[in-house]
Amino acid sequence: MLTSFHAAEAARTGCATRRGDLAGAAGRIRVGRWAIILFALLAMVGPTQTRSQDAGGAAPLTDLASIEGAFSHVVRAVSASVVSIRVQRSVLVPTPEHSDAAQSAAAMVVVNGAGTIISDGGAILTNEHVIRSAHRIDVTFHDGVTMSARVTATDVRADLAVLHTSRRDLPAARFCDWAGVARGQWAIAVGNPFGLGGDGKACVSIGVVANLGRRLPGLGEADDRLYHDMLQTTASVNPGNSGGPLFNLRGELIGVVTAMHTRSAADQGVGFAIPMSPQRLQRIERLMQAETPAYGYLGLTTRDAGIDADATVIGGGALVETLEPGGPAELAGLREGDRIVRVDDEEVRSAADLAVRIGEATIGSAVLLTLQRGKRTIETPVVVARRNMERVESLRGGAIGWRGLRVAPVRAVDAGGIVVIEITPGSPAERVGLRVGDRIERVQGAVVDGVAAFREAIRQRDGSVELRLSDHRRVRIDPP
Repeated sequence: MLTSFHAAEAARTGCATRRGDLAGAAGRIRVGRWAIILFALLAMVGPTQTRSQDAGGAAPLTDLASIEGAFSHVVRAVSASVVSIRVQRSVLVPTPEHSDAAQSAAAMVVVNGAGTIISDGGAILTNEHVIRSAHRIDVTFHDGVTMSARVTATDVRADLAVLHTSRRDLPAARFCDWAGVARGQWAIAVGNPFGLGGDGKACVSIGVVANLGRRLPGLGEADDRLYHDMLQTTASVNPGNSGGPLFNLRGELIGVVTAMHTRSAADQGVGFAIPMSPQRLQRIERLMQAETPAYGYLGLTTRDAGIDADATVIGGGALVETLEPGGPAELAGLREGDRIVRVDDEEVRSAADLAVRIGEATIGSAVLLTLQRGKRTIETPVVVARRNMERVESLRGGAIGWRGLRVAPVRAVDAGGIVVIEITPGSPAERVGLRVGDRIERVQGAVVDGVAAFREAIRQRDGSVELRLSDHRRVRIDPP
């Protein structure tokens, strides 16, 4: 049984749906199964006159045609609101001789995705991971017209982005009433799998809402994403569907297709979409207004409590694993091993639950945490800070982002320093000419032999900072 999720490799697949291995082709078998299911459904819930027809079966065929017509009507109604997205981005591609980042070459790759027009002004909703670090974004509309798009705003943690083009003559999709979305309802995915919808004729797949409130632990964690309440669907999704819409039978937008879970290449997998809940709609509205998203931060990492290291059941809550030195949680007196069970008056059931509650808290406000420390119950106020990637990556000890560049350690035996693995377009890092693949050896004259040394070298530096690269270039990078 698969216990982890994997992002698709853009350089390998050229598409952008987060999933593991690609599904194999077993089309005839699947069509047959769906036919059996559909006829069984008609036999159970069809009208009385259907069962009294003669052996010719005219009524069942009529009912099938009616269902088919309903799907076709939705597709016709929403097609003009769906776009295909083609993104060019620079990534590190290992050479045949070396797998290490320091020996890799920067290459421009194409990533395919999809999006939905959500306003009369032409705003397009998609996934942030589709357009991340894009050097160019092209959008193809239902009539085959292709235009360049610009990013209005992004929300990395929610994995949402809003784009704009100059086109204003297309209808906006309608959002659903989320209270009416339930398991078992029809779900229609419209998108650009494997880039096949790149001509504007988006591809369609049909399924049902399999479940709600699904968590995808670990997926996107390196990018600080949080997938905590996903909509699960049986509609087929593949790389390239990311960012595209999931509609209900009324043609209303119920989700943004985002991820896929699969166990093997022969497994069609399970699709997931970001739900269009009231909380998401509020964030989307702010993105449309070009507002920068803000999330609360305590400076700690947690995991689900549940069972401790000695296999003792200890109940729900979030167990503190690490603390940021000088962070809000440490300053408030929290310790590793504390179990957080309440935030203010609300119960904390899991680590994701804590992340959501703190993320939604007002920056600068104090929240009251209730802790279990051994047999003691402790209440302590903690001031909520603003979440940013530099602090999160520093706490997790992995790659680190700073002033529009992202670096990772160089692992080659004969090379030191850190290597640039990502550059944000329009950032201070891009403006001084830094490129993916550049290796940084010194910061303000101090040798940096890894991410920890780089983090220490840039700590509390507010002004211009000089970087020396392995090719002897020197650049001065200013604050954003």
